[in-house]
Amino acid sequence: MHKSIISLSVAAVLLAGCGSDNKAKPEPVNTAPVSQDVTYDARQSIRLEGVLDGKDAEGGITFSLVDPTEVKLGTLKIEDAKKGSFSYLTDAMEGTEIVRFKVSDGKSESISTLTVQINGGDPLFEHQWHLKNTGQNAFAKNRGVAGEDMNVSEAIASGVTGKGVVVAVVDDGLEISHPDLKNNVIAGGSYNLITGTIDPTPFADSASHGTSVGGIIAAEGWNGLGGRGVAPEASLIGFNFLDHDPTGKVKSVQTFENFAKSHGASAYSDTARVFNQSYGYSVPFPHGFDEDENEVYAAIGTDSFDGKGSIFVKSAGNGYDYYRSMGTFWLPGDYFSAPKEGKAPNQGLPFHNSNMSSDNANVYNLVVSAINAEGKRSSYSSVGSNVFLTAPGGEYGVDDPAIVTTDRVSCDKGSSVANERPSTPFDGGLHPLNLECDYRSTMNGTSSAAPNTSGAVAMIMSANPNLSWRDVRHILAATSTKVDADIPAKTVAIGSEADAPEYEAIPAWLENAAGYHFHNEYGFGRVDVSAAVAMAQDYKADLGDYMLTDWIASEADLDKVIPDASLSGVSDSLDVAEDLIVEAVQIELTADHLRLPDLAVELISPAGTRSVLMTPYNGMVYQGVMDPTDPSDLVTGYDATPMLSNAFYGESAKGEWTIKLIDVNSGEYRFLKYDRGYISIPNESNGMLKGWSIRFHGHKAKVAS
Repeated sequence: MHKSIISLSVAAVLLAGCGSDNKAKPEPVNTAPVSQDVTYDARQSIRLEGVLDGKDAEGGITFSLVDPTEVKLGTLKIEDAKKGSFSYLTDAMEGTEIVRFKVSDGKSESISTLTVQINGGDPLFEHQWHLKNTGQNAFAKNRGVAGEDMNVSEAIASGVTGKGVVVAVVDDGLEISHPDLKNNVIAGGSYNLITGTIDPTPFADSASHGTSVGGIIAAEGWNGLGGRGVAPEASLIGFNFLDHDPTGKVKSVQTFENFAKSHGASAYSDTARVFNQSYGYSVPFPHGFDEDENEVYAAIGTDSFDGKGSIFVKSAGNGYDYYRSMGTFWLPGDYFSAPKEGKAPNQGLPFHNSNMSSDNANVYNLVVSAINAEGKRSSYSSVGSNVFLTAPGGEYGVDDPAIVTTDRVSCDKGSSVANERPSTPFDGGLHPLNLECDYRSTMNGTSSAAPNTSGAVAMIMSANPNLSWRDVRHILAATSTKVDADIPAKTVAIGSEADAPEYEAIPAWLENAAGYHFHNEYGFGRVDVSAAVAMAQDYKADLGDYMLTDWIASEADLDKVIPDASLSGVSDSLDVAEDLIVEAVQIELTADHLRLPDLAVELISPAGTRSVLMTPYNGMVYQGVMDPTDPSDLVTGYDATPMLSNAFYGESAKGEWTIKLIDVNSGEYRFLKYDRGYISIPNESNGMLKGWSIRFHGHKAKVAS
């Protein structure tokens, strides 16, 4: 009986155990996710990175926006849906963004609010197309084309602002007390080359050029005033190298002593790593280097800052159509008549080729042309094979956008002054964004392109202070944007016959043997600040030691005839034995020719790359006004005249280099000297190539082990 009871009990237990397999297991308890409202502060153009607040006891949650269209003032992106990290970017100057987000575990969700409070911006930033082109008009009649800008946004958003880099504004002066500049001006760091004080503010009330340049480089950002510089936290020092002494005691400010003081060769300016030179000159005759200035450029450019060197940024010139020199204007002979016939003056070629100015043929000057808000060459910009890159200069600000930047303070100084009929609605003292006339919308020229580039260089150096001057140039060459990609070659007919041969005076975009794109109007392209900063931050190139070769010269007296009006021209070649990677090429040319505008000068590398160093129909027209009986006034042609090309960057110097001179005109030629009228230059005789020399800047080619 006991056994039966035990057996039954065991059976019952076993049955109970078997029966439990058919019953559902107890479900775990689900805890609903919880979230909290979060608030962040944001600044115009600076990327905000934050984390949404949410959690769940069991984990496994995801974050998302309830309604993405609630984002009104910027862009909001959930970077990691599991962690709730997000980024937010806005161009708004102020405002509040309120956006709902939810935390979900797949079964239930919790909704909270993200509030972004936008404070601190620049009211004129939205009009600064050179920084971010949205198709705005910048107070001009016409709009630009969206996207045609320097691509600054990503660099600024990442927090790179030019901090730690000093830029020297070598100009007519700098109003260091300007409210949008003063916090970026180094106290006591500037120098007045006339008075010897630390205030380089120009004497003339109308002088605003340097102050506008300074604003393009480093107008303070996020202060609620005006616009913003390319490098809004870079530091500025100023020098009034282009100023005039109203007392007359200082006859000329532009002496070599003052050049040295303001260009890094003195304690007054040796804190600067970037020198902005929005100045230049044009002369109607060939000339050589200023060797004293060259020594300063070379020493400061290569050896300063413990061998890292400095960057001199230089305007290419504003003389495409005409130029001013020796107190008057010099123009092509058809400047007024060609447009009436539906033609471009001067065969569509530059009257001032940038290589006509010898300081622009100096490799230590990074020469910059100007581009407008439509992504085309600015109408006035000088061009040439010496141009390294292009940057925004805009047009004149009335019909088409110029650059919005700082002006002299108050409505009785500078460019923007009280006026019942101002050139633009932004000027005159009535516009709500410019009631005090502290800003202007008409700054243009390669004088604007240069400071845009100086600001870009400051951004690059700020992103990586260890870069050398050659590293900076390499980054700019590698990252600049190929603009106006379909621009056709500019050609001129040699002769008036219907089947006259055509000479290609400005080639279309070329790709050299090292893979670099180059154009005489744009150099390597428009500076791309964000791409350059990104490359600087992850810089891997090793350029090796800087090498400068000796001049390699042709025979002393070549005496090769330059045939008149012949596409064949005359050539001479030099063999280079050194296996150097080219960073720049310079030549010095000696040739007799009594009508220099007829001549084109080109250089061809061993790899076959052709660079036009001097375009025909150039403005070297002094032979029309010289006194041929005065040896000091006589211009027989080129006499060891320097020219520079950047088109061969990255190629090997080893092999045969060929110079070619082509005479394109056997007919009449005349030009206009504004104070004398039309002047003809006769076509008296064939020219003669007398000699030439070449030298290379670069580094040793690496040999595979």
